[in-house]
Amino acid sequence: MQQKGQAFAFGVLFESGLGFVGLAFAWLAGISLSERLQLTQTDVERGLMATLPMFVMLALVSVSQWGPIVEIRQQVELMVKELFADGSVLDIAMVSIAAGVGEEVLFRGALQPWFASWTNPWIALAVVSLLFGLAHAMSTGYFLIATIIGFYFGWLAMEHDDLVAPIVAHTVYDFVAILFFRWRVSLE
Repeated sequence: MQQKGQAFAFGVLFESGLGFVGLAFAWLAGISLSERLQLTQTDVERGLMATLPMFVMLALVSVSQWGPIVEIRQQVELMVKELFADGSVLDIAMVSIAAGVGEEVLFRGALQPWFASWTNPWIALAVVSLLFGLAHAMSTGYFLIATIIGFYFGWLAMEHDDLVAPIVAHTVYDFVAILFFRWRVSLE
């Protein structure tokens, strides 16, 4: 049980650390994040609404019998079983919040604007989406799905010049998806 607690602590520290790396990178690159991190009801609502297509995708993935999707589902179920089977709902919430904040600050808050300053917003969106996919690549299929999700979060940040909505969407989706797959694994 102590190892599981240490794994959760490491997960929270690692994901939070990504956010600190993003803050440091943004500061060094002269990218202001303060206006894009203003917590407003509209941004929170936008983030919650942004989870709806992701939940539809989750539902489709959970019932699909197409080979590549079955493989991805099995990979996710194995990962959830290994990392989250014994975790409390609070543990999963903490990891989800840390991932949502940390990854969005790094990828959409720091890297995407930095690449956009060199090229244009759409090329930056594509490059950072690929980097996000690579950071999550457990397999080719998972890389593709993570890249699409990264593109979606990046578009959301770019379209509304806001990081709160992608943070909320990322956090809520991760939390629900982990609980959902943990429930599926428990039925086995």
